[in-house]
Amino acid sequence: SHELRTPLNAINGFSEIMAGEMFGPLGDQRYKGYAADILKSGQHLLSLINDILDMAKIEAGKHVLHYELVSLQEISEDAIRLMRGKVQEAGLVLSLEAADDVPEIEADHRGCKQVMLNLISNAIKFTPEGGEIVVRLTRPDVDYVRVAVADTGIGIAAEDLARLARPFEQVENQHSKTTQGTGLGLSLTKSLIEMHGGALAMDSEPGRGTTVSFDLPIHRSVPAAAEPQRKAA
Repeated sequence: SHELRTPLNAINGFSEIMAGEMFGPLGDQRYKGYAADILKSGQHLLSLINDILDMAKIEAGKHVLHYELVSLQEISEDAIRLMRGKVQEAGLVLSLEAADDVPEIEADHRGCKQVMLNLISNAIKFTPEGGEIVVRLTRPDVDYVRVAVADTGIGIAAEDLARLARPFEQVENQHSKTTQGTGLGLSLTKSLIEMHGGALAMDSEPGRGTTVSFDLPIHRSVPAAAEPQRKAA
């Protein structure tokens, strides 16, 4: 993984310095624009590489969850802050609705944040300008918390829903032609949720938007590999 990430981090770092003109003007403004394009492409490539490496570790049984007390509200707020630039660029509205009775849970902080970023990123990709995305946190019963990401996007046909969570699967439509990805984001998200003892659920209708939800246990009572999976309603 270092052989892939290290040279790309150098490209991203130096292109960011050039785009920001940290050591003085580059001269022709086109150079600044080219540096910004290199940075954007490099960041996208790094994201794809990270997804592929993470999926490979999960499939090889080498991905380990590091449990600690985490606040899903704080993770959601952090994810929303990180995605704010993309949300504004896409002309969307992104908000958080959290119930008062949602407690901290025992979970892997990095994994939960990765799940939130993936789900919000997917919603942004497939929601046209002027649309809305809402992240909702609730507690459906005493043992679980529920996270739902709902958008007013293009929606997904029923026949496509089942295969979307499989690796490298994507839905082809007019809007998706303007987006980029490996088709690993949702599959990786599903795997991380299942490792926590939860399950992913999708509800969608073409032209009316999509809601992706999952339940996570509040307490880790047994080892992750042996935890029964709960189906989100």
